[in-house]
Amino acid sequence: MRTLFLAAALLTGFTCSADEQSHEEYIKEVNKAFDRVFEVTNGKTLSQKINALKGLSVEFADNEAVYDMLLQERGTTYSFIGQHQQALAAFDKRDSTPKKLHEEIKGLSIPNAVDAIVKKSAEHQIVMINEAHHVPQHRVLTYRLLEGLWEQGYRYLALEALSENAENEMAKEYVFEKAGFYTVEPVFANLLVHAQQLGFQLVSYDYGSEMQGGTEAREKSAAKNLRDKIFDNTPNAKVIIHVGYNHINEDGWLAYYLKESLELDPLTINQTEIAEKSEKKFEPETYTWLVDSHTFNEPVLLMDSEQRFWSHNPEKYDVNVIWPRTEYSLNRPDWARLGRELMRVDMSWCEENYPCTVEVYRVGEDDDVPADRIVISTENEASGIFISPSSSQIKVTNVEGQVLHTESLE
Repeated sequence: MRTLFLAAALLTGFTCSADEQSHEEYIKEVNKAFDRVFEVTNGKTLSQKINALKGLSVEFADNEAVYDMLLQERGTTYSFIGQHQQALAAFDKRDSTPKKLHEEIKGLSIPNAVDAIVKKSAEHQIVMINEAHHVPQHRVLTYRLLEGLWEQGYRYLALEALSENAENEMAKEYVFEKAGFYTVEPVFANLLVHAQQLGFQLVSYDYGSEMQGGTEAREKSAAKNLRDKIFDNTPNAKVIIHVGYNHINEDGWLAYYLKESLELDPLTINQTEIAEKSEKKFEPETYTWLVDSHTFNEPVLLMDSEQRFWSHNPEKYDVNVIWPRTEYSLNRPDWARLGRELMRVDMSWCEENYPCTVEVYRVGEDDDVPADRIVISTENEASGIFISPSSSQIKVTNVEGQVLHTESLE
């Protein structure tokens, strides 16, 4: 299953580092190295995996395709352990060329994205939202949209990240580890729990042997699965689809095939194009101009005087959502709060074992994905954890995964 997710991510986010290297050569080299990566990282804790990936990056430094894949893996793993800045930095090393400023944006307004999308969603049956898999912030947009879209009649939340039929095995109180790969990231787990508590039916769709058959085969399969699971039985269903990267594109990706097979025009929302980077020098110039010229604390979109959404690439998707630069409290992104309390970590819990992992659990089952997780590297690294009334336990482990401390929150 992990192999399929990695291959899918590579195919989706493929931007060949060397112009002369073909897509096929890129995938061949990555597949050749994957056994080595799996050997080194399989069964490791997240802290051990980060160290292993750093070592492999040195080993494969001269192999652009493999090095690129390793940076993706590092960025994703950093996101799993609550280290947002490091996750951004890993991906910034892949493509450090900033995109130029779009002058036309200077005359546009910047309304609150959640409010504007909820209002616009009344004109559609399908709302598609994309994410960069190493940026949990993008899951927060979907989280914040759920209540408003429920009021608009949306009842299904389909997710690329769910394993086949995981929705039929899901408890409402917590997310189990085998529900998917990216769903072991705590913000993603919170999204799934929140959706189910509101009443949404979760839907998996991105699975099967077609995933190894290239973009067209994968997208057609995904569209068929969505049609079979939802629209054949409920043709008027209103559906949110949370995807990675290009799947929102209406020019040959999932959005295109849904539009073709269902004769429905999805509202397609891009969060990955105009986005924060680890350093200002890597930012798209459009992003830099927006955050330097406006004051906003919530995600926004761009709109003209006739209330039309602006898109960086209107042939592909309908609207860009732009987040402000991340602000931190106790080394945690404020957008990850999700209405929870930020509690300072008691450093004595680590018992001078660094790095140590601090996790917050809902129910404490063996396969319970934590509601929050942070890895602390040194004793001087002040940090916090997010807790809520549903939190039941804090667990602290060392780099090998051995339990150092537990704390009941009930």
